[in-house]
Amino acid sequence: MTTAVRKERTRSAQQVARFTGEGAYHGSTRSRPASTSAAQRPAPPPVDEVRPTTLERLAADDRPVILPFDAHFPNLFRVLEELPVPTEEAIQADRVTFVWSPFAEALDQAGPLTRSVLEAMRPHLTGRKRHIYIDSKIQFFAAGDVPVDSQHWHLDGTIVARDERAKRLGHPLLHDMRARLEGPAEPPIYLAYQSSTHCATRFLGAPLDLRLPELIPDFDELDRLVRALDPPALAQPPASIARFDGRTLHRAVAAERPGWRLWIRCVETDREILPDPSIVECYGTVYRPLDRGAAG
Repeated sequence: MTTAVRKERTRSAQQVARFTGEGAYHGSTRSRPASTSAAQRPAPPPVDEVRPTTLERLAADDRPVILPFDAHFPNLFRVLEELPVPTEEAIQADRVTFVWSPFAEALDQAGPLTRSVLEAMRPHLTGRKRHIYIDSKIQFFAAGDVPVDSQHWHLDGTIVARDERAKRLGHPLLHDMRARLEGPAEPPIYLAYQSSTHCATRFLGAPLDLRLPELIPDFDELDRLVRALDPPALAQPPASIARFDGRTLHRAVAAERPGWRLWIRCVETDREILPDPSIVECYGTVYRPLDRGAAG
């Protein structure tokens, strides 16, 4: 399985797609077709971290009903370390990016800038999970471009079911929010790095309580509720390493000006990840509003 993408980085070669707000493999809330290779792979063994316990309970009911619950988001965002801010030339020259690459493999294959960040991340790993993976992107943004195809408030590592249990409730997929927020297993743990000031992810750094359905088909209503409350949000500082977990609300923002950005996410998880080739192909795309045009 190829999880490293090695290529020259130029402005003209930057993949650009139309912004739709539908997720595009990062916080995605829409169903997507599975590739033939993915369908042929055996499913990884189930682990408690991703068990949809609410959906399992409802699947046993003759007349299942999705109920509301009091959702508590701890929002455990913390900046651990601030590294020297790299030049845009150093970002562009780093070349190698990763899609769910095991930490040791990413460290071995990384360019000099990414390797220095991974070395800085290593002392902050908790060691409490079975697997450690690296995602990274080197992207050139025009002003207004978005790093992913969504600006919704969302959680990473949600417990998602795309099966007959979800279809029985009228949806192609469901996020089990109660299981993620109240489940017995510790959620995935993340370290995040972003190199620049012009396109910094926003995080909530204080607890937030909302009334939500136990299962949600997308992040639309969650995003609407958070925006209505308008809680203070924190922009991740440039060249910083921050820790958060699978119960921390955050969202992408549009680039304020042109420039290169290196983004790295390290996840400690009990879930074995086997990335679909279609994700590898689109990783690193930037998303552009329709009124500004798009290519690629």
